[in-house]
Amino acid sequence: MQAARLNNLGVAYMNQQKADKALKFFEEAHALQPQFFSADLNRGIALLNLQRFTPAEAILLAAVRRQPASARAWYNLGILYRSQGRLEQAIHVFQEVAKIDKDDPDTQYFLGFLFTQLQKYPEAVSAFQNALRLNPFHASSEFGLAKALQREGDSNSAREHVARFQHLVQAKVAAPISLVYGEQGKYSLAEQSSVVPLVPLPIPVHFVSIASEAGLARENATRAVPQKEVSPTAATLRSALGPGACLLDIDRDGLLDIYIAAQDSQRPAALFRNLGKGHFENVTDASGLASSLPGLGCSAGDYDNDGLTDLAVADSAGVHVFHNEGNGKFKEVTTQLGIKDTGAFSINFVDYDHDGDLDLYITHIVDAPLSQAALVLNSNVYVSNSLWRNNGNGTFTEVTRETGVGGGTSSLGALATDFNNDRAIDFVVTSASTKPIVLLNPREGAFRAIDPWQGEAPGPTTGVIALDFDKDGWMDLAFSHLAAPGLSLWRNLGGSKLERVALPKLNWVRGFGLVALDHDNDGWIDIAAVGETEQGGEIRLFRNRGPQGFEDVTHATGLDKIKLQHPRALLAGDFDQDGDTDLLITQNGGDPVLLRNDGGNRNSWIRLALHGLNDNKSAIGTKVEIYAGTVQEKWETVSSSGYLSQSSPEVLAGLGDAAQADVVRLLWPTGVVQDEIERSARSRQSIDEIDRRGSSCPVLFAWNGR
Repeated sequence: MQAARLNNLGVAYMNQQKADKALKFFEEAHALQPQFFSADLNRGIALLNLQRFTPAEAILLAAVRRQPASARAWYNLGILYRSQGRLEQAIHVFQEVAKIDKDDPDTQYFLGFLFTQLQKYPEAVSAFQNALRLNPFHASSEFGLAKALQREGDSNSAREHVARFQHLVQAKVAAPISLVYGEQGKYSLAEQSSVVPLVPLPIPVHFVSIASEAGLARENATRAVPQKEVSPTAATLRSALGPGACLLDIDRDGLLDIYIAAQDSQRPAALFRNLGKGHFENVTDASGLASSLPGLGCSAGDYDNDGLTDLAVADSAGVHVFHNEGNGKFKEVTTQLGIKDTGAFSINFVDYDHDGDLDLYITHIVDAPLSQAALVLNSNVYVSNSLWRNNGNGTFTEVTRETGVGGGTSSLGALATDFNNDRAIDFVVTSASTKPIVLLNPREGAFRAIDPWQGEAPGPTTGVIALDFDKDGWMDLAFSHLAAPGLSLWRNLGGSKLERVALPKLNWVRGFGLVALDHDNDGWIDIAAVGETEQGGEIRLFRNRGPQGFEDVTHATGLDKIKLQHPRALLAGDFDQDGDTDLLITQNGGDPVLLRNDGGNRNSWIRLALHGLNDNKSAIGTKVEIYAGTVQEKWETVSSSGYLSQSSPEVLAGLGDAAQADVVRLLWPTGVVQDEIERSARSRQSIDEIDRRGSSCPVLFAWNGR
């Protein structure tokens, strides 16, 4: 385990462009465990990047003899031969890589480049075309193809590919390959150690209801603005499905504040400012967020990158975007932004085009009296979802038609996640009438809907979360359902398929809110959810035991004592800043329920507050990998997730018994990889995105080769 830790530290230093320091860690790992292939191979990669070609070649040749199926070993040997001008040998080596991985576009690019150097232009054209077939956004292959076609005398086609290359680079859709470490393809990267440890023994964790003492009880709620009130007797589908809620830091004090959407005039919208140590103050009237219009989803994010978190709310009148003016005050700016929307159900701030500012994705349903709810939800009558692109100048433009994200059914929720690990944000959309929709982001043009289910598929769904529960680097999906079983979990198989994963049995007739959390900080991501049985509402907590599956620990944590009235949204965050994850539940017709986690912080933890620079300031869409001793886990920072909710914008990751996080690896939305090394445990770590314009940190084409 120590050798794996040393190797991972070496990988982190490689990502920081410190190959000399990385080499020392790789050598220590190799000395500690001579048969550790990754550490030995990484010695060769570090030496290659230090241009110490003779010892690098000896190590890489030994690596390919030892593991002939290692594409990474062959690939780096090919880079070495190319660097030395040994072109024929380099071609032979890259052809070996192509036999191992026929779908790697970078291998084809290098073959095209080498054939061009040898003036074998037909072979070069074929290789570049193969690269572009595998990755239409491979900028270097566009340029290489143009050059090869020009040498063949096809000037017209060459000009077309030069123009395509210029477009990809200028639009920041792709970046060309360079000689810098990290910019020569996924196989050029040092190999990370992947150690899946045993799940530790459980520790005592108990959840305690503290809503009343925290200041969230109904008597503390403000009266909303009286105009446009909706009669409590005018029950509709929308009013029965809410309210939603968002966790956000309205004043940059590092504490989680709470916004709860209105249910009706008797239960208006409320904004609770966190005073610290689990106490809140109702500041709704002064905030400018008072409303009694039945509210559903909400989303928090800094859409104008001014450093203050803004808020978007869906209610019976449509979408409202509130700009954070500072000092706890918000101002509605929907009209000024150019956003026009009615029938909204949920909202999601997301940088779908990776241009550094937050766009807005909105789902819709058709409202109806409760007596007709089932008929409406299961009919073909629907309002298209909508996507609004942030123009970066204080306005938004609707791009629903050109992006193809409108959908064909009543959509309840949407989650932004990188489903296929191609660094582009995809959408998973839940539906009340059909199975969910997975929309893959092509980076240009319309999203592509796929059907990833193998035979069995989930039925009508309400909420959705993404979590890497099995530590394989792919974001898995969990859904809540409007009918039995109420909750389901699906393993992501390589970004193209989903397979059902067994969960403890529920007797729910419908499910609503759900969250991914590490409730006991053991380094394994758990699932909590709320739903309704024939007897009433309840919350359930499933502990992740790795290969042994999930265990229902609802009784062991005291959550079976929590009585709920029509629970809806479920949110997770460390409200009292003590290092373990607390829970918040909204109720239809009842007060919010705040559950304090007592005991989870007995295990080690780290809380990460991320701040974008060239990316959106909220850091929404950032991938986070954490390595601490034997613990490794992957998270994504998202805005809205679950059901009508947005949990904490900070990542609270359990570290088991580790004294520090050895490596915190961030993949920012625009592609910058940033490694933070040896960050202290049991602390809140504020991390700013590095300025790639003033650093040597590269833009990578892969996330640890996955």
